[in-house]
Amino acid sequence: MRPRQFELNGTPAITWTVGHLVSQRFRAVYDENQDKLDFEMADDGSVRFSDFVAVPSLGVLAVDDRAGDIHLGGKHAINRFLSMIHMLGDTDAEIIFDANQDEIRRALTAWDLTSFKFTVRPNNPRPVSRLAQALSEQFKIDGIGQLTGVARPNPGTPMKKGDNGFIETAANLVEAGYGQMAVSGVTEDGLDAEIKKPKFEQNREKNERSQAKKRELRVYVESDSPDHFKTMETAGMALIRFYANDD
Repeated sequence: MRPRQFELNGTPAITWTVGHLVSQRFRAVYDENQDKLDFEMADDGSVRFSDFVAVPSLGVLAVDDRAGDIHLGGKHAINRFLSMIHMLGDTDAEIIFDANQDEIRRALTAWDLTSFKFTVRPNNPRPVSRLAQALSEQFKIDGIGQLTGVARPNPGTPMKKGDNGFIETAANLVEAGYGQMAVSGVTEDGLDAEIKKPKFEQNREKNERSQAKKRELRVYVESDSPDHFKTMETAGMALIRFYANDD
């Protein structure tokens, strides 16, 4: 629905909407006189939807990830879009997550971090850095098999990975396969972004395999306009700012 082509400071972009028609829905109705719930199918006719915006020259696309009564959520919208493309028979499409472990490494030092989420465990037997080994030994003294936490900055002070700091120590355990991490923060271009954390496993090889996979990169876009198209323009400009100078 609502396909449109437009330009963002001379860069071609496309926006469209994917929707799901809700013909009927199951609902509960309370009968106050008899103090009971009645369950019934009701005609609906509403649409649940999500918006897409793409910048073809950069090979990037964003999808609205809101979910609820009127929104599909990003993953459901992507699956429905791909299903429609495949039904055409003579064309194909592929959408993959963008962020990888290299992006997280760069974000730890380049972003002004608003949170650093981590789950780590003691190393065994692979060697790690001196500080990571010391932290691992502290775990072993207390019998700690897993530590999960969130680090946040002091008010008004940027948080970044420094030399020999806690973030570097925890990240070293993660890099060795003994944990997982996620980052949220403000990018160099002033965008609020988040790279999600993969599922933590006690098995080192499983952690390494999940780290090697692409994962979700979320960029939070605010728009003062109630106009859907203006919001998509704002999201499209965020894509360009994030990826136009991406090496």
